[in-house]
Amino acid sequence: MKPLHGLRILDLSHSLAGPFASMLLANLGARVIKIEPPAGDETRTWGPHIKGESAYFISTNRGLKSICIDLKVKDGQRIVHELVENSDAVIENFRPGIAERLGVNYQELMKYNPRIVYCSIKGFGPKSHYSSRGAYDLIIQAMSGLMATTGEEGRPPVRVSFALFDVMTGMLSGIYVLATLLGGDRPSYIEVSLFDAAVFSMCYVPTGFLLTGKKPPRVGSANPSMAPYQAFRDRDGRYFVMASANDKLWKSTCDALGESALESDPNFSTNPDRIRNRGKLVEILQEKFSTQPREYWIERLEGAGVPAGPVNEIEEVFQDPWIRDSGLVTKLVHKTLGEIPFLQPPVWVNGERLGAETSSPTLGENTSSVLQELGYSKDTIKSLYDSGVIR
Repeated sequence: MKPLHGLRILDLSHSLAGPFASMLLANLGARVIKIEPPAGDETRTWGPHIKGESAYFISTNRGLKSICIDLKVKDGQRIVHELVENSDAVIENFRPGIAERLGVNYQELMKYNPRIVYCSIKGFGPKSHYSSRGAYDLIIQAMSGLMATTGEEGRPPVRVSFALFDVMTGMLSGIYVLATLLGGDRPSYIEVSLFDAAVFSMCYVPTGFLLTGKKPPRVGSANPSMAPYQAFRDRDGRYFVMASANDKLWKSTCDALGESALESDPNFSTNPDRIRNRGKLVEILQEKFSTQPREYWIERLEGAGVPAGPVNEIEEVFQDPWIRDSGLVTKLVHKTLGEIPFLQPPVWVNGERLGAETSSPTLGENTSSVLQELGYSKDTIKSLYDSGVIR
């Protein structure tokens, strides 16, 4: 039995941060009912699509049950009110004011369950003058300073290729929902801000600025705090990374490369020296690495105890023997697509991955069964379908 067996979550969220939190809870055994509007979660329209199903949606809604309700009508709101009576927690990420208009805000739902834990995910804090603004992950990556610290000096800002801060916010939301339930402080209202979560999760980058007043340089794949710690190109134009994170590893790097002159060079003796002379050091190392394929250098570096690895293309990731054999990728049956690959959580509990047992739902896939559990008759359900309240 999974650790969250018996926990009931009502998911009113859309896009990524909220569904990611709900998916984590579902993977751990919670029963999560996802409420979708008649048009569905907007991520169902985001590509790539396979037979009309969104890979984006599939990636973040594993194990959830979908019930499609029009919350703009009273009969739709009534269904949610009945569902919340038997729920432990609610997760939503509506823009300010929308939950109130739909009758699913914290104060309203407490009337139906005075012990509810209500997690509201917002782009910005409730007292922020940004509170009414939309906050997709791109906006947060830009405003948090992340995009100004990636890429290289003199070149355009670079977005991280996936919705990093939506994922971080989803993780934080799941943690605080569980902590609140565990602590027994109910009812409780939790609010998580994407903007705050972004700056918080950047960790040593903003802290370094606060302590020194100096903005971090844009150094591409390198790390402004240590050197050499970055990607290099081999003789065939393929990239690999190495991490000489301290002076001991630097000595091992010099041994692996057969470069005793580098080790004794006072310009590179300590990490501060190497950071100060990073440009010259990178030039010397790049010339060296251009003489052999990356497999050669990775083997030499790893053999000397220096962390190194290839910069994989996405197809190479799934050819990696560990990824292939570790159970990270499994297969589940999707109602439309049949058996398809899924990513399992990267955590073992007592030697077992506690992942989803069902795939992501099609739109409204569980509407009838959930309503039947609430005691709705088949005739009543048909009437709700016919009137457009449910789908």
